[in-house]
Amino acid sequence: MTRSAPHPWHGAVEPGTPTLVVGVLPNQSPAVVRGAASLAHAMRASLVCVWADPARSFVAEEPDGTLVTTPLDPDHADSQAGDGVAETALSKQLAADLAGVDVPWRFVYTVGEASRALARVARESGALLIVIGSRRPGIGGWMNHLIGGSTAGHLAHTQSVPVTIVPLSSGDHP
Repeated sequence: MTRSAPHPWHGAVEPGTPTLVVGVLPNQSPAVVRGAASLAHAMRASLVCVWADPARSFVAEEPDGTLVTTPLDPDHADSQAGDGVAETALSKQLAADLAGVDVPWRFVYTVGEASRALARVARESGALLIVIGSRRPGIGGWMNHLIGGSTAGHLAHTQSVPVTIVPLSSGDHP
């Protein structure tokens, strides 16, 4: 099992400040989080960057907010050396992508299906808006959409928080 402690805010959040939630992924184009940060700045809002890890499952949440998870694949053995590696790398990437941006932000790691996780975090944080990137171009993006459907479509049909999609060109995808 892996334990993921809550991540701190970067910047000061004033009480009553509106919040935007942005869906993030490892190796995602910085254009998504920068577009969300630009919207947050224009709205004088804070930004909550959420990664829903689809390869892990929820076990428990400890009183301090630490999330306890386990891999979905029973053949994947958790090891102390591998605990939180992807989560830590994404947190560092977000810090680099948002360096110099005048918007308070924090990273939230969770597990499961992306649209449900984004809707839950938006509800819990009282978010005004959910921001996500468009699907990646090409056959890989088309197959993901065909098999799992669209995260934006799921969000639009399952909750009341507006969804904004940051369009990405083929050059924006790593």
